[in-house]
Amino acid sequence: MVTSLYRVAVIGLNHYHVTGWVGSLAQFGDRVEIVARYDPDPARGRLPGPDHSDPHLAQQFPDWFGELPFYSSLDDLIAGQRPDIALVTLPNALAPDAIETLARAGIHMLVDKPGARTASEARQAFRTAHDARIKVAVGLTRRYGRAWQDAAAAIQTGRLGRLLTAEAIFVTSSVAVRDPANVIFNRDLMGGGILPWLGIHDIDLLLWLGGEPIVEVQAMSGTTSGVPIDVEDTISVAFRYARGALGTMHFAYALPRPAGDGYFALRGSEASLRIDSGGGSTWIGPGATHDPLITQISSYESARAPGYGSAGSRIIEDLLLAIEENRDPLATGEHIVKALEVIDAVYEAARTGVRVKLS
Repeated sequence: MVTSLYRVAVIGLNHYHVTGWVGSLAQFGDRVEIVARYDPDPARGRLPGPDHSDPHLAQQFPDWFGELPFYSSLDDLIAGQRPDIALVTLPNALAPDAIETLARAGIHMLVDKPGARTASEARQAFRTAHDARIKVAVGLTRRYGRAWQDAAAAIQTGRLGRLLTAEAIFVTSSVAVRDPANVIFNRDLMGGGILPWLGIHDIDLLLWLGGEPIVEVQAMSGTTSGVPIDVEDTISVAFRYARGALGTMHFAYALPRPAGDGYFALRGSEASLRIDSGGGSTWIGPGATHDPLITQISSYESARAPGYGSAGSRIIEDLLLAIEENRDPLATGEHIVKALEVIDAVYEAARTGVRVKLS
């Protein structure tokens, strides 16, 4: 039973999602208390919000947030505030060192994905947390959606059968809509473009719901918008699973307004599953051509939750319960490592023009 509030520190104030996470944490006022802010840039303590924010989230922090103690030294924050939990919303280049520092101090974490530029960076950071017995939940939000959780449960029963092929397609607002100066287009800080920022969600689903590792990839990438950024805004990938199933992924910043469109699909020997970007799912099972029972369509609607939405709230709830029950959250650093291993291989394939095998 929780007898006192968890003390939470926000680590990184110039992030596309940080205002949303702060809003979600504020909904848990009976269980957590945000007590301090940190950013390596001392000027951030005086600013009302990040340089860029997801258009679906608050563009500035709430007034009370700006009154919290601010630190530009992470060690000083830890010593002065002794938080129980840290929200890590730093650029991927800076997050791994912060994760290790927080882990060694015994602080549990909520980390916005991916929290590292490469699998090796993530592996080292999250291994440190694991060895310190720290609970880390990561922002792989789709794992917390009802459509994907229901799909996982059905697949566990064998409904899909043997996996034959897979597809993951997602297209979202263009570089121009998001602003080329946005930090998510900075290779040094982020490590890549749309693949680690948004494609990682679908890669995680392909591994989780597919139930087997991806062992080979080939890819083409480009900056098709013509905007002078140093990361890809479009990438297409062909891949092979360990047991032979083939798949394809395509991700692009290509819509002229804030929006997202796409779907995720697994095709098996016994059934086919398709989940659209809004969470609606369609199962097609065996039967005669005109049998109306071969198709099952499910839609999922939920009230819009404050802050980072319902998935954000579920991740926070999962982390709190993981701490109290001494178990792993649903989305962990290890899942980030596995997804980044695929991403590293995809980038190598796109750079060299040859197929790349994953060990």
